[in-house]
Amino acid sequence: MGNQMNFIDYLGVEEQNLLASLVNFREEFDLFHQLDDVYQAPLNRFQGKEGEEIVPTLFLFVHFHLYFTASCLLRSHLSEALSSLRKAIDAGLTAYVLVLEPAKSEAYINRDKFFRFIKRNIQDAINKDKNSYPLARDLIKIHDMCSELGSHADISSFLHRFETKERDDSKQYELFVHYFQFPKDNPKIYSFYLLSVLYAFYMLFLIFKVFFDQNLRIIDPTWERNILKLGPQLAKKRNVLDQEISAQNQ
Repeated sequence: MGNQMNFIDYLGVEEQNLLASLVNFREEFDLFHQLDDVYQAPLNRFQGKEGEEIVPTLFLFVHFHLYFTASCLLRSHLSEALSSLRKAIDAGLTAYVLVLEPAKSEAYINRDKFFRFIKRNIQDAINKDKNSYPLARDLIKIHDMCSELGSHADISSFLHRFETKERDDSKQYELFVHYFQFPKDNPKIYSFYLLSVLYAFYMLFLIFKVFFDQNLRIIDPTWERNILKLGPQLAKKRNVLDQEISAQNQ
């Protein structure tokens, strides 16, 4: 086995990765702050009603995962970041159903299997009716990406962590498992993941905004403008990077 890292070393590398990411991804981190401001703004203006706690609770759960996902990415824990994002998408899709059909809240509380397989059930609904759940389409695609790279202990989630080195003096080899993940040859790939995460959390916010539009008494025009501006900005930057990476791989 080739890895020689103790816990103190591990923590030190984490902090180095965090500082390096804040320098290398300044533009993405600025977009993160803009997105976080969008999430934070309605909290001071929302007054919940008794019996309607589920959707606001899911909103706070998603906001927590915005922080946790971003902190994992900035510390070069890609698989863990995508696993966190997957949980956030599951929560957001659940909220989507409850916002559109509040009567299903009791089924959610009782752990109905519809909600335990929320992504598949929403996908089935979209397959039957293309007009249903319009905010879920991109989220489902990103959910699939998360499932492939970050959510299970199967080969696809940790194959990219492995490295083997043959020894010159024998037929033996050393096995390395990288505790930190980042593309060494093309930093644009990591930037693409960062933007994909931010875009996913933006789309998740739009689901909750349907709920806030029904419950916030005070409308903030600046908040509304920031929301309208941020989405296209994230989508454009993500699409440009995706095209650049695809062109380099051809």
